Amino acid sequence: MIHLQCDPENQTDSIKLEHDGKTAEELIQIIDDAGIVGMGGAVFPTATKLRSSINKKIDTLLINGCECEPYLTCDDKVMCEQSTQIIGGIRHLLTITGAPLAIIGIEDNKPEAMQTLIDAASEDDNIQVKALPTHYPMGSAKQFIQALCKVEVPKGKRSTDVGVVVQNVATCAAIYNAVRYGRPQTHRVVTISGGALEHPMNIEAPIGTLISELVAYCGGLKESASRIVIGGPMMGHTITNMHTPIIKGTSGVLFLQESELPQYNTSPCVSCGRCVSACPMGLLPNAMAELIEHDDLEAAVKQGLNSCLLCGSCAFICPASLPLTQYFSYANAQLLRQKKMQQKAQLARRLNQQRTLRLEKEALQKAAEKEAKKAARGAARRTRQPTISIKEES
Repeated sequence: MIHLQCDPENQTDSIKLEHDGKTAEELIQIIDDAGIVGMGGAVFPTATKLRSSINKKIDTLLINGCECEPYLTCDDKVMCEQSTQIIGGIRHLLTITGAPLAIIGIEDNKPEAMQTLIDAASEDDNIQVKALPTHYPMGSAKQFIQALCKVEVPKGKRSTDVGVVVQNVATCAAIYNAVRYGRPQTHRVVTISGGALEHPMNIEAPIGTLISELVAYCGGLKESASRIVIGGPMMGHTITNMHTPIIKGTSGVLFLQESELPQYNTSPCVSCGRCVSACPMGLLPNAMAELIEHDDLEAAVKQGLNSCLLCGSCAFICPASLPLTQYFSYANAQLLRQKKMQQKAQLARRLNQQRTLRLEKEALQKAAEKEAKKAARGAARRTRQPTISIKEES
């Protein structure tokens, strides 16, 4: 881990940059130097994502303003309060990608954010704001693209392969601050919520702030939390230590009461098919879970395990309360473990082969040196003159 030391002088001055007339690569380099990553949850380096789109024909730039998980409202707050920065970041992204059109997709349960961005983009004919139905998981990139562009990203392909680049609204605001003012990505808006919290709120906090400090800022806990979740209740993960820092991808921290947790009374699968109809990727969660239960991971991969988003829709709707998401998480972890073991085995074989070749080469070299010394001694004996002694007669 890295220990961060606070600046005692609290220096917050930024450098105003000359961004007019900069090329796409120069703008990407600024984004790279600012350490900006996707703030929708993937935390993929934005500069790398943009560089991969330079040599491809991008038709549409999509800006993701969907926030479909319960409790989380950080993106909604960013859209309401930082609309100018978001539109400014979109303009820079249009310059970088060369896309003729940008579309901001916002779920229809955020009317204030939608109107704010419509007003902010009123002077830009190539920036549109569209409403999307509040349907989980609309925030997923593939579902987002399909809803706005009516295009399906093929399996194993990226969005740039179909002429689309997707960025989060908070990422756009960070890009504007980096290009316009030279500010690195050192802060983000985090939702601190849950029934166990005294005063839920959204906080713009420095990266690395301890969760315990954010809780104290919110007035503390009114009761002991039954579960602490980083992220949303559907795709987030549980932690047990509040002395954990937030990172660039921390969209929220939830302190849930017992009444807010799902009550699982697991029973055998009844083959109702609800999980199949709920899966946004069109998979067969019940069939994959059965294969994983029998440790047949290869068959589960053939059923589409690698396409699973781990969104939790199947587990949420399952009447038998089967832990389907846990099955798929376990399978992915096992596959990753097997892949790492195979990589280690391949590395060991390669190192062993290199060692064998090195020893053989050294043996041949020693044999050659030995033969050379032997030949040199033979040549020296042949060239040596014989010593003749003549005795004088007395």
